[in-house]
Amino acid sequence: MAKKIGTIDFDGRTIRLLISKGDEVLHWASTSVSGDLMNQGLIGKPEGMAEQIAGLLGSDGVPKRSFVTSLTAHRATSKVLTLPKVKPRYLEEAVRRKAKQEMPLPMQETYLSWQVIGAQDGQLQVYAFAVPRNIIDRQVETLKAAKLKPRGMDLKPLALARAVNDPNCIVVNLEDQGLGVVLVANGTPEIIRSVPQTAEDAGPKERVEKLSQELNRTIQFYEEAHRGSPLPPETKIYATGLLLESEEIRQLLAKRTPYSVELPKPPMTLPADFPVAAFSANLGLAMKEL
Repeated sequence: MAKKIGTIDFDGRTIRLLISKGDEVLHWASTSVSGDLMNQGLIGKPEGMAEQIAGLLGSDGVPKRSFVTSLTAHRATSKVLTLPKVKPRYLEEAVRRKAKQEMPLPMQETYLSWQVIGAQDGQLQVYAFAVPRNIIDRQVETLKAAKLKPRGMDLKPLALARAVNDPNCIVVNLEDQGLGVVLVANGTPEIIRSVPQTAEDAGPKERVEKLSQELNRTIQFYEEAHRGSPLPPETKIYATGLLLESEEIRQLLAKRTPYSVELPKPPMTLPADFPVAAFSANLGLAMKEL
């Protein structure tokens, strides 16, 4: 029998909670917090954030060990690493050495996570991402103060890519305090761009313009790296994030790209009034295999 799973998305100055059971969404809620508690997804006061989480949870009946949470990607970096096949006992060291060479974040200040995604012609492909230690450490402190022991954490763009359930697509995200683009090819998030911004940066039209510029740069970068293999015209762009709940805002974005812009259609049973764009990361967290 499927068990209840709780997911928490930490984004900007917003906490989003979603409870699911199997492929069914049971409950969702969100709350905004002050900038001293959390800003651009980086927690400033774990004890205060724990109180906010407790207020959202109430008496939902979800086991304290059945939570999965998101991590902001604003200060993270990811890369597909290619390295020679090595014996399993040497793989961890080989990945860390390769990551140190090719990823810009200082390894002593980050946590590195990785997964083998393929093997061909005597070489391994490893998907790796590094997150600054303070982002994870403060979230762990917050969850401990809230008496939660999460089953897992996930970089928000990876959760978004999982939620759309399309192996070849582009996911865009537009929130009050950030925007992002994830280009997924053959089931792998090949390019992740995450750009922080303040709520006072600009109005909706200006924000969409910034997002479309980042989208075009992402597509150009991908096609330059895959000369002769441009994105097919049927490529779909999936709209996620609170600001893209608005059909008007999605239409503004659609006018700036030749590709179709759609809301995600995750393989889950969603209530008729469910805000799928805003809670896409939560859905992806709920779908994570642990």
